[in-house]
Amino acid sequence: MTDWVVVMLVTEGAALSAFVYYLDHKRQICLLEKGMTKEEAPDARLERRLLSGLFLLLTGIALMAFPRLARAAGLEVSPTFSLLIMGVLAFCAGLAMILGYCILKRRLPCLAD
Repeated sequence: MTDWVVVMLVTEGAALSAFVYYLDHKRQICLLEKGMTKEEAPDARLERRLLSGLFLLLTGIALMAFPRLARAAGLEVSPTFSLLIMGVLAFCAGLAMILGYCILKRRLPCLAD
């Protein structure tokens, strides 16, 4: 049962991500056709990196912790090894993005406080 839930979540997440990237690409093409270019400020890109890192970090924690919390609440849960690996990978990816944010924040003198 857990395997089907994981497969469905990954499939739906990949499709939704592809749709969001497609819409962003269409927006950029539309702006280019109108002759407008929108360059993102470095601080906006860093903020997006931080938010993405926090999202991945918390997703990894949830994937690793919630099966144990559900078991403690009396629900019958059988977490698989692949679910644990996905949680660890999401946690590490989020940690890497947050670390990248910290490094880039120090490297850009216009953003340093």
